[in-house]
Amino acid sequence: MPRYVVITVLALLVAGCGWGGKTAPEVAGYVETYLRAHPDVKRVAKKGIQSATVVTKGQDQDVSADLGGGLRGRLVRTGGASYMRTPGEEVAPGKSWDRITEEHEPYNLWGIGVVTGQAMTLVNGHRVCALLAARGRVSGPASDGGLDHYTVTIDVREALDAMDLGAFLEVYDPLPLMQDTEDEYGLVRAGDRAARTRLRDQLLTEYGARATYELWLDGQGRPVRLRLTAKTPTEITFSHWGDTAVAAPPADQIRVLTK
Repeated sequence: MPRYVVITVLALLVAGCGWGGKTAPEVAGYVETYLRAHPDVKRVAKKGIQSATVVTKGQDQDVSADLGGGLRGRLVRTGGASYMRTPGEEVAPGKSWDRITEEHEPYNLWGIGVVTGQAMTLVNGHRVCALLAARGRVSGPASDGGLDHYTVTIDVREALDAMDLGAFLEVYDPLPLMQDTEDEYGLVRAGDRAARTRLRDQLLTEYGARATYELWLDGQGRPVRLRLTAKTPTEITFSHWGDTAVAAPPADQIRVLTK
């Protein structure tokens, strides 16, 4: 079980699970708990200039991301096959998709390792919010357009001082792009005090001293939207709970590579 899940579950057990008025750990961990029981959903995430959309249907996924600086792409996994494209570009005349196989993976490192990996990090941003908000102060629910609206006020420095920064890195940046970053994270996980101080300072610069986590639930208790208001804001919306579909691209738009 990933360490962030252990932390969230322990926080819930300590805080209690009364539904009359949710505690901060309950509000912070609600989305992760709900997603585990209801994985088929469309998620759209935005963090700064980056954005990602992920649609899940059973084992199938449609993942797309625009990370800025021209780094963008889309990967569809369905029917035991994977298809990759860069929006606005052709891989061959009249063809905009490549089918990825074990023999031919033209976008493996760039497409799967970077774009789709970062897309999943963005849509899983609720896990970062959960660790930051678990010790905050909660208010709500308030009625907001027919939705239940919860708010958690976060002292970021206090939250960072109380948490396991190694566990935080597992959800904050699970696939660092640079080797120097990976090496620095290794020092943090090993307990290096200087590295931990540098990471805390980096996160305080990113989030600011204070942040606010908000969660909106519909009448069925389904997450509709979450938002982390900080120096670098994050917002994720949820739709099509249990009513998603993932389809392969049109056959006439796929380039089939041969040996």
